[in-house]
Amino acid sequence: MSNYSLTAVISIPQEAGYFFPNRHFERISGKILYTLMIDKLEAIPEIGKIIINTDSDRIKSDYSRSEKVKVINVYQAEPQEIELELTSDRATAAILAHTEGEHFLQLGPIFPFLKQETIEGVIESYDKYVVNPEDRRHDSIFTIKTLNRRHYDSDKDIIREDRPNTFIEDGILHVFNRSTFLAGGNRKVGKTPFAWGVDEIENLAIDSEENYKVAVLIDENRRRFPRVFNR
Repeated sequence: MSNYSLTAVISIPQEAGYFFPNRHFERISGKILYTLMIDKLEAIPEIGKIIINTDSDRIKSDYSRSEKVKVINVYQAEPQEIELELTSDRATAAILAHTEGEHFLQLGPIFPFLKQETIEGVIESYDKYVVNPEDRRHDSIFTIKTLNRRHYDSDKDIIREDRPNTFIEDGILHVFNRSTFLAGGNRKVGKTPFAWGVDEIENLAIDSEENYKVAVLIDENRRRFPRVFNR
């Protein structure tokens, strides 16, 4: 990896929207949801600092003595914004205004099965295709999920008879730099982004009580998912 350090940024509001406001504090594998992601970030040597944007006194207390984690409270998202996406560009702009550094990795906190290996792979691609002066074909990286569906319009008429892949930005992970972010009008996804596909199970978001119950069920049956849980 090149001689630079990444700053990870993550927003974890005390109340996460209307439908499942306490989701960040639910438990999976005996741990509080937000700690699962923070633990993975702390274990990655390429990440020099972790910035948590939150209004939670509990989170502030949990990381008050950490050398790697800094807790700030500089952006309060609107309820509809929390429901849709916790990695909005408006939140990113507010956090970057209070954070030093050039290279950033931003994550959504509600994906308990996102593998550390996936994060490390995205960082490796950022170093190879964005930072590397000999091969700067891309200016940022974001993760996607792939859907393979037959498409219809609102009148139920078939648009595509085949089943094309549709790619959706999943909001899990973005890696970008401050220069590209500012030059693009405060947007993490640049003009020539690299799209990194994430497995379906890693895309499971704790954004509803039903999904939380599904996640707990998966966690309790880890042996059935050896590729995800390395067993």
